[in-house]
Amino acid sequence: MELFDMHCHILPGVDDGSKNMEMSLDMLQIAYEEGTRKILLTPHYMIGRNHYKDSTVLDQRFEELKEKVGERFPEMELYLGTEILYEEGVVNLLKSGEIRTMNGTKYVLVEFNVRTPFRQIREAIRLLSEARFRPIIAHVERYQSLTKRMERIEEMLDMKALLQMNISSVEGGFLNENKRWCRKLLKEGYITFLGTDAHNVDSRAPYTQDFIPWLKKHCGEEETEYMLTGAAERMVRGEYID
Repeated sequence: MELFDMHCHILPGVDDGSKNMEMSLDMLQIAYEEGTRKILLTPHYMIGRNHYKDSTVLDQRFEELKEKVGERFPEMELYLGTEILYEEGVVNLLKSGEIRTMNGTKYVLVEFNVRTPFRQIREAIRLLSEARFRPIIAHVERYQSLTKRMERIEEMLDMKALLQMNISSVEGGFLNENKRWCRKLLKEGYITFLGTDAHNVDSRAPYTQDFIPWLKKHCGEEETEYMLTGAAERMVRGEYID
């Protein structure tokens, strides 16, 4: 199975992920060896606190990285998006084109503070949806207001939000030790996307293969492939995901 990592911080020098081109290529080497062939780069966007001046910097770094990838990993395809820290003003910046969506589609990857109250998450979903964007909730396993609250998970899905989980959370990954809750969300079919959320080559590297056997056993091969590849392919094409 060729994998599609739809959440990672491999674009060099633009956030707290890869520091430079050398690190980006080392991260891509790991991803390639793990079977990843498509990657949607999702640098952080935080109003007034970005590590880059404007989105033209992202475009420039993206083109530089694509050139290097074409030389070293010719089978690998790169796409560009952002991971948006949701706060007041985000919707207007999305509408104006200041904030990049996922590969230019209506899908947006949004994150919150781990202590954000559920009423604020719900309001963000409402506002994004009313503006005709499709929110993908990044690393849904992290938020304290959602943990072990299945009714809130279901409410978000009823609002047509989609949920992304970091694949390492299958075993209790970075910033998440609630393995049982994560596995329950996966086994019961609430997660649409799995991504690495990779930031470096050691503590948060783009590893995937160690987690796939559990996923295939408990979620089935077809659903595992959808979460790791199929859903992301539909998303970057702008197709509707139910």
